[in-house]
Amino acid sequence: MGFRSTGFREETGLASPTQPTVAAERSDAGTANRTGRRRDRTHHRPLEFHSLIHRLIVTTGEFCMYQPKPWVLVTGLLMVAGIGELDLLSGPEVSLSLFYLLPIAFVTWRLGRGAGFLLSVLSVCAWVFVDARQISSLSAIGYWNPAISLTFFLIFSATLAEFSLLVEWVRTDYLTGLANARGFHDFVTKEIYRCERTGSSFSLAYLDIDNFKFVNDSLGHNAGDDVLRLVGSTLHKTTRKSDSVARIGGDEFTILLSGACQQSAATAIAKVEEALRAELSRGKWPVTFTVGVATFREPPRSVETAIKQADELMYEAKRMGKNTRRHREIAFEYGGIPQ
Repeated sequence: MGFRSTGFREETGLASPTQPTVAAERSDAGTANRTGRRRDRTHHRPLEFHSLIHRLIVTTGEFCMYQPKPWVLVTGLLMVAGIGELDLLSGPEVSLSLFYLLPIAFVTWRLGRGAGFLLSVLSVCAWVFVDARQISSLSAIGYWNPAISLTFFLIFSATLAEFSLLVEWVRTDYLTGLANARGFHDFVTKEIYRCERTGSSFSLAYLDIDNFKFVNDSLGHNAGDDVLRLVGSTLHKTTRKSDSVARIGGDEFTILLSGACQQSAATAIAKVEEALRAELSRGKWPVTFTVGVATFREPPRSVETAIKQADELMYEAKRMGKNTRRHREIAFEYGGIPQ
């Protein structure tokens, strides 16, 4: 089951709006088949949070998720120590207990509920230590205030841990564990911004499983799910950590090859194809893959534009026959129009 790679060195961009496009040449049947796919593209829109606080929490959380765990823990402990020092200097008249929520949130988002609970206890201990008047008396009040603060910190940490999981799953495909369309939208958005700053290129691959309907119809949907999980794990294992893989439709996957030029993208996709062939042959699954790869010399004007270019190339490959790859380098004129 070999892939037929066609035109991967081709440097011609897609046609401009004034020229006939591949989409215009498609039959009515092909257009009808894409109706559902166009509806799916609405899922590429980024997740909208109407609350400024939610945006701040999610932005901070995304920053934390990319930091090493030891670094996050050490930073959280240093933040507790720093706030404790400020609390000591400000005296018992001014309470800074609210600011201990910052290191608790920072650590909880990256390391989970257990680490958040630990930092909550340390924060309360630091607060009590620097303000000895809280427990100078043996009265119940001396212990009540720290107990209330600890309870609040623990509830906050537990709630934030659940919220971080919710945000993660909103961007994750439940079946494969890869990013979903919404999560992939965020990855491509960041890549476009990076390319605008550095002037580098990147590549985007759109992969469709051939004969997947036959697997579902003849072997059952459980078998189809097994194929999807196998493809997802294979794509994850054969791509770099800097790349992003997503399942954005029923049997459609995308790969963002960060910073990849045309030649390096072709090499990377060839490696992916070889790994898929080996895994599918081992399981004797009767499917192949059609792949469209778009390499962008300049950043496209939007995520939707980037995905559309790769999608169009995948359908060009479909027209040439299944189990085919179509790769093209695309440049944009001023204003974001393909040239």
